[in-house]
Amino acid sequence: MADNTPQHRISGSSQYATVSFHKSDTIRLLCFPDDIKSKVEALIASAWPPGVQATGKCDEAYQFKLKGKPWGYFGSQDAVGGIRLLRDILALLYDQSWELVTSTMCSRRYTAKDTIVFKKCLPPSSALPAQPVEWLALAMASSDKIRIVYDAQNGKRPGLEVDHDHLGVIIMNVKKMLQSLDFFEKGDWTHDSFEFKLKGRPWRSRGEASVKMRLMVLKLLEAMELMGWRVYGTVLQRAGSDEDRMMDTWYFVRTRPGDQEVTSQS
Repeated sequence: MADNTPQHRISGSSQYATVSFHKSDTIRLLCFPDDIKSKVEALIASAWPPGVQATGKCDEAYQFKLKGKPWGYFGSQDAVGGIRLLRDILALLYDQSWELVTSTMCSRRYTAKDTIVFKKCLPPSSALPAQPVEWLALAMASSDKIRIVYDAQNGKRPGLEVDHDHLGVIIMNVKKMLQSLDFFEKGDWTHDSFEFKLKGRPWRSRGEASVKMRLMVLKLLEAMELMGWRVYGTVLQRAGSDEDRMMDTWYFVRTRPGDQEVTSQS
């Protein structure tokens, strides 16, 4: 009889683990090993300026209660900081060979947010190191806004020149796409990120207008792909209400040409 036992089972820890978001200020890790908990705690301390209020067990999970409201209102500095914080957590887990499987809603409460499921992968061999990637987030909110959160320093490897102009390229190409569909109204910097205000209320549209909105989403993905970005995952990380549902934040990754050259030479 054939032995169908998986050969990649992780000794001493679960093969699957979750990161979940609660209230406006809490992160819970479930079934991650202790070294990942320690790394996440150190990352929060450096990436979330307000700091940590408390840590401890919550049944089988380990939770961090943060100062401030990283999962709060879209138009606040805390919420933009929360996007950067989650981006950095995703990047940390990616580097530690924890692959995002899916994000899922496990509750019917209107204040509920996503749970992100991760799978532990076999670490890359030293002969073929994992490709380094950089990260970008697109957040859709209100009835007419798209926010771009991107830091040129993020994902930088030693010896590589930072592409300071890339955010300008992203803004220009997204603006052209929005203009082509007559959605662009204006764009400006706010909360250390770039925000587009769209014509009409596309995130509340119905009927034929909702078809045009979905076409815009497809064109947005095409524009990002042409610049080398792919969707890594989407996460509902902010609470809504009975009358006003929140929208996903999209997290993108890309391997820059310079990173590929350095990797191939190493």
